[in-house]
Amino acid sequence: MKREYYSFRDKLVNYNINVNIVNGILATIALNLVNPYFAKFAERLGATDYEIAYLTSLPHFVSIFAFIPGAILIESYKDKKKITGSIMTIHKLFYILLACVPFFKGVNQATLFVMLIGLMNLPGSIGTMGFQSSIGDIFFPEDRGRAMGLRNRYATIFGMMVTFLSGELLTRVPKTNEDAIHLYQIFFAIAFLVSMGEVVSYFKFRGMKKKKSKDKHYIDCLKETLKNIPKEKDFILFSLCSIFFHIGWMGAQPLFSIYSIKVLKANEIWLSALSIASSISSIIAYTKWAKFADKKGNSLALSIAIMGMGITPILYALSNSIKQLVIFNVIVGISVAGTNLILFNILLEVTPKKNRTIYIAVYNTFIAIISAIAPILGIAIKDATSIKVALVIIGILRFIASIFFFMRDKHNKKNSYA
Repeated sequence: MKREYYSFRDKLVNYNINVNIVNGILATIALNLVNPYFAKFAERLGATDYEIAYLTSLPHFVSIFAFIPGAILIESYKDKKKITGSIMTIHKLFYILLACVPFFKGVNQATLFVMLIGLMNLPGSIGTMGFQSSIGDIFFPEDRGRAMGLRNRYATIFGMMVTFLSGELLTRVPKTNEDAIHLYQIFFAIAFLVSMGEVVSYFKFRGMKKKKSKDKHYIDCLKETLKNIPKEKDFILFSLCSIFFHIGWMGAQPLFSIYSIKVLKANEIWLSALSIASSISSIIAYTKWAKFADKKGNSLALSIAIMGMGITPILYALSNSIKQLVIFNVIVGISVAGTNLILFNILLEVTPKKNRTIYIAVYNTFIAIISAIAPILGIAIKDATSIKVALVIIGILRFIASIFFFMRDKHNKKNSYA
């Protein structure tokens, strides 16, 4: 009987891992078809430096008002898969709206594009949170590292190919700026179709049990979670470390775009080359990070990964040509892979199973507040000094965050021995 249970369990885990891989591939294809070029597309529409910064900050600002209400809805809904999938579908419809931006004459198209990117994150943040909570329900803790490591590895391979192809087409096919904008519109439409495949694959997951009846009132779920948060010391400590880290993480994003596009004069093919260079090392690094985290612990692995993230802005500041920056991005990909993978795994570790979605929402809300402010802060530092000085300052903030995560790891080990 016990052998039959483990046989069924293994089959279910392997099935869900395969679904997770397909889901990740489709999600990444849609993202990599257009997301690496958001800043360049905005520039083609006439965006300013601050509008490029708003491409990063505005989605996070919008998500502040989405996480907790969305989490209460998901956690309290009888069928988590159904409500999450429905919200994901609404999110994907925004690709069609983005494709229509150039049709609006007589308006500031760059501003309209930035606003739509921000509003897109309203259903996007809720859908992502529902997906994160679903992964916590579908996979046992001992299987999550392998499941997400394989997902990220295969998704990165396909994402790299799509980024290369889209970059080639955007650089070689258009003869004018208007031609390039029309090609972007086609890519947005394709991204919509592919992303709908992502939603379909999400519904293929098995093992998510429907609740027999609706939980307590939405507000009661939130009150219960907020009451219990002070008791969850590890959740609080992790959240504080992550909030500080996101100042450096998100503060660098508009600086990277401005430095690549306006200082080093990168076009779409070079932007795709930057993404591919990072992806090459990420493909190898994802599973290596998963194994290292299983052996040494997620906390130590994360502090090391973020230390590598601290090098990234400094490498940008040292780059005097776009070719040099492409080479540096091979190194960058290793740290980014570890950070993305392990940060998510630790979040699931420190959130209780009961009302997990609401805990994740509380965490994401604070992260969103910081992530909305940090890009504007990055531009302000650039304006007060220079872009290279701003990049170095951001790098120092990331190094400090790495130290905080390392201290958290030491604190947890000390408590476990006590």
